[in-house]
Amino acid sequence: MKEITTRLAEVNGIVSGYDGGAIPFEQAYALARFYYDFQDTNALIADAEAMVGENPERLKEIALSLKAETTTLLNNIGRLDGIDFRGIANAHSRHYHAIFQKASDELNPYWKRYCELNHRLDYLPLGSKEYAEAEKECDAAKAEHDRRQTDVRRIYAEYEHENRRAGDVFSLKASHLYALATKLNGIAGSIINDLDRMEKGEGR
Repeated sequence: MKEITTRLAEVNGIVSGYDGGAIPFEQAYALARFYYDFQDTNALIADAEAMVGENPERLKEIALSLKAETTTLLNNIGRLDGIDFRGIANAHSRHYHAIFQKASDELNPYWKRYCELNHRLDYLPLGSKEYAEAEKECDAAKAEHDRRQTDVRRIYAEYEHENRRAGDVFSLKASHLYALATKLNGIAGSIINDLDRMEKGEGR
């Protein structure tokens, strides 16, 4: 449960620092990942139930922190209403696709050069000095193409990775965070009330 309060503090830092301008992709992604990582509140409740018997004092500290952090978020969440998460996601994805496309376009001449040299070999006498020199040049062109192709594949893998991250941001809405914060705030309050009753000997 400790992780959620740490992540909430990060979210609150982003939200409280938002001034209505453009929000960086990484901040939007942090908001999205918080939502997706903690939207299953059943897991949080299960963790709390396990901690009741192990360390109720620590559980109460975390619950109080969770209550405070979610209250802060609920007070400030309206700042996010004007954020175009889809636009942020699309811009991020397009940026990395453009990098890949540029690298891919720059690779084409190297493949074309290799094909030209390879085709030329068909018209040279096999075993001749001219053939050997052309074959050497062809092999060098192929090696250069393959080296650059490895870079293009790496760039494409990076694009795919960033495109998946952009997908998380694309689906996010401020209302999602509001609903989750409200639910977490209620859970924290229930934990605190239950622990208070236990301390007074009233049971759960």
